Amino acid sequence: MTDGVGNTAPVEEAAAGLYPMPELPKPDVVACSEPPKASEEVPYADKRGEESEDQALTILFRDGLDQPIQGMTLTLTLPTGASLEAKTLTKGDVSFGVPQDRKGQVKIEVKDDKGEVQPVCEIDLSKCKQVAIARSPKVKVDMPLRAHQQAARPTPPKTAAADSGKRSSASSKPDRALPPAAAAASPVAGAAPKKQSKDSTWWNVNGAVERARAWLAAHVNVDGLFSQSHAAVTKTLSEAGQPVTIAAGPECPNSDNLRLGRNNVYRTQILSAAKRLGLAPQALCALMDCEAGKVAEKLPRIGPDGNQMKDKKGRLMTVTVRELWNANAGNPQSGAAGLTQFLASTWLTHVLMPGCFIHEQSVAKGWVRREKNAKGKSYWAFVLSDGSITTTPGKQKGDQNVKNCLAMRMDPDWSINAAADYGNANLKVLEKQGFKLAGLSDMDRAKLMYLMHHEGEGAGPLFIKNRLVKGSGGEAGLRRKFEIQLGAEGAAKANEMIEEADGDVEKAYRAWFAVFVDRQFAQSEKYFCSVAIKPSRLSDLLVKIGGEEISIVE
Repeated sequence: MTDGVGNTAPVEEAAAGLYPMPELPKPDVVACSEPPKASEEVPYADKRGEESEDQALTILFRDGLDQPIQGMTLTLTLPTGASLEAKTLTKGDVSFGVPQDRKGQVKIEVKDDKGEVQPVCEIDLSKCKQVAIARSPKVKVDMPLRAHQQAARPTPPKTAAADSGKRSSASSKPDRALPPAAAAASPVAGAAPKKQSKDSTWWNVNGAVERARAWLAAHVNVDGLFSQSHAAVTKTLSEAGQPVTIAAGPECPNSDNLRLGRNNVYRTQILSAAKRLGLAPQALCALMDCEAGKVAEKLPRIGPDGNQMKDKKGRLMTVTVRELWNANAGNPQSGAAGLTQFLASTWLTHVLMPGCFIHEQSVAKGWVRREKNAKGKSYWAFVLSDGSITTTPGKQKGDQNVKNCLAMRMDPDWSINAAADYGNANLKVLEKQGFKLAGLSDMDRAKLMYLMHHEGEGAGPLFIKNRLVKGSGGEAGLRRKFEIQLGAEGAAKANEMIEEADGDVEKAYRAWFAVFVDRQFAQSEKYFCSVAIKPSRLSDLLVKIGGEEISIVE
């Protein structure tokens, strides 16, 4: 199993809690963490996190449905004290130049509907290199409201007290207009009044909610947004029980405390896989975010003056945002495919492993069945398209059944569950080798899952013990691996880092990988609606489970 293409992106969660509404919530600021710098060939970061040469920052503003907020007027105050005003474009984006030394913070403010300035967030330029995302917990919906016309209540039947001329003081007052449903069940004197159901027909007698929802759907594609964003439409009543509006519910809060944003299409599969393994869904998301291939979206960098920005050489500038997980991602170099980037060999191995989700599904499809050898011992075998069986389907990749099975790597349900099972199996490998995993948070368990995913079942424990050079290939093999991971000009970059580590290849490699993983998991807060599980630094985590700390390379 290996990683896909483009899985690390210069996208950071900068803040939540903005939107030009009558009442703005107090900004819930999430500090930017420095994004990994990914090469085009291999999605891993140079440990120094190279600075962008264009000296500009793009901010994307999103609402509670994770839709772009466009046409919003912002005031940006740079560390130099200079202020500029900008308006967000169709993607909710705004770009601006930043000081060359990239020190200090940019203060962002917005005007609400009353014209009052509200603080949004502050962005640390030393950490947010290219793109930051600022999310609001609210959704703005402008709706025309109409007065609700209730039906008149029929005259209530006379009571025995009324027939005898002994009317109560209450019954001597003019009758209030009640809905027909309420009139049919009018209480007798002295009985406790019954609370009207909001679902009864009377309260919507003039179709107020239906008209409001139709208006909302026509203006904001409510069904499309809700199906993608875990939102809901709720009926909002006045104290008198009258419908006054429709509330479009954003993704958060929810019972799972899970925020997926634009990747919400995978919510069902993530929750199912996390529940099956007893893992926090946010931890599974953090693991997937390291592994998943992502769709590259290019946006023009438009400056505050409304024109596309240019670099020092006069070329038009764009910014690449990699945020959407790509279920059809493929790596032509390694052959890894799917949302969680499985190699064919690893996938076909897990298909034959009882207890794995893809094993159970393959049995159901007839691709895998139980057989017995000459001694009567049972085993699992792969069924080829001609009906014959094999325990090494990886050697039969031309077979149609094998092709169909490998194609399921593109199915999100299979891919997500396979990654969860693979990670869980790798943790069992560590436990068998004596590492102490009891008491770890789910986020730390996910970080170890990724370490094992990246290094493999054999090299993973050696990485933890600081004995990689003792593994297959020795020091020369580790150097070659390091160069490949660094992508373009990998040999030169690896040599530079090894020199900084006093010639120690393993020290340089472990330091580089630790910085990359820590940066990646530092972004896991974006998957929580509220209080997040904080992951440990990789070096501290390794020491905690009985491994060797990672030396910092200056």
